[in-house]
Amino acid sequence: MKKRLPLAALSAGLTLAEPLCRADGVLLLPRGALLTERHLALFPVWGIEAAAVVLGDAAATEAGAGSDGCDAPDEAAALEAFQADPETLAAVDALLRPRFVHAALSEAVMSRLYALRLSRAARQLARRGPAALAPPGPVPPESLPPLPDGPPPGPMTIIESDPKLTSLPDVFVRINEVLNDAHSTAKEAAEVIGMDTSLSAKLLTVVNSAFYGFPVKVDTLSRAVTIVGSRQLTTLALGISVISIFKDLPGCLVDMRSFWKHSISCGVVASALAGPDTEVDVERLFVAGLLHDVGRLVLYRGLPRHAAHTLALARAEGILLRDAERRTLGFDHATLAGMLLRKWRFPESLEKAVRHHHGGPTHMGLVLPAIVHTADVVTAALDLGSSGEAYVPPLSPVAWTTVGLAPERIADVVAAADVQIEDIIKAFLPGDV
Repeated sequence: MKKRLPLAALSAGLTLAEPLCRADGVLLLPRGALLTERHLALFPVWGIEAAAVVLGDAAATEAGAGSDGCDAPDEAAALEAFQADPETLAAVDALLRPRFVHAALSEAVMSRLYALRLSRAARQLARRGPAALAPPGPVPPESLPPLPDGPPPGPMTIIESDPKLTSLPDVFVRINEVLNDAHSTAKEAAEVIGMDTSLSAKLLTVVNSAFYGFPVKVDTLSRAVTIVGSRQLTTLALGISVISIFKDLPGCLVDMRSFWKHSISCGVVASALAGPDTEVDVERLFVAGLLHDVGRLVLYRGLPRHAAHTLALARAEGILLRDAERRTLGFDHATLAGMLLRKWRFPESLEKAVRHHHGGPTHMGLVLPAIVHTADVVTAALDLGSSGEAYVPPLSPVAWTTVGLAPERIADVVAAADVQIEDIIKAFLPGDV
């Protein structure tokens, strides 16, 4: 028997009686697909409110052909079942509170994020002990290098003094040209991206991940362009290609795996925060989140001694790293990143989203900066990597209003993002999850 059930009534193990499509007609899952916990987590973000499923004996004959094999319980499910006793939760709360000192936990959404983090931290404590939750300590003054004489250089001087930021790889330049050319074709996009085999492989991995949730494997760039769209895929390729520019940074100032985990997570959360009515491509949101802290990489490479003192100042005084940057340098990483993306001729919307993700009320009233800002806070609250910041930044009430979600929806966003983050990190940072 076929019956259409609302989202709240759907459960893992049910079989689709009809193909499941997004509002714009994109096929998400074929008829006969077996619903999994991953699918259910993604449905609210995809805008799925109901689905036709097979009930009763007919379900056995319908199931199988469309299943993606993801219904087996995994470690994440086992961890979700973990229940901490009150004494453990109190100990975890004492360890976590200092990290949230700049966040207003009285606000509904931050309170819910803190509850999610508390539960996860309790599981971390059970698996790895108190060291997993210990905040970074102060930097010994004797370990700091001496600061150069004179004032620090300005943002554009830093950018122009780094040959790797001014002499970009040919594939990066070509991708940017295609993205900025309103008359470029899907064939041209696939050909340009195909110039870099490593980039192509990463791009196809993302396209085949839970980020999109396509039911059939996409095995060529030309098919990816057809399904995702040439402009959307080119935007994604442009963002991913930036990673290679910073692959040789020393790890003395920042853990690069943790940096990219934070950046990838921010990109995924940004795309998950955008509901079906948001008029922004998820690819643009992902790239904005992916690159939101790229200015810190420029600082770590171009001004390593200043960056070391900035990190030390933030930890010594318990202030946000962006505030320490402004005090030490006269500008912050967001301003530097925005100027870099403008020099690289990135789309203006991306440049502004990155430049203003720590902006004031005016900028938080704009959709892209507001979503990236909120995604950064969510990612920090859940401790999904770090670009050097030791604290959870405060959430702008204006940004949350601009995002337009009810506080209780944040759990849905986090659940959907968890699935997508795991898939993408496995491709970009093998062995990390």
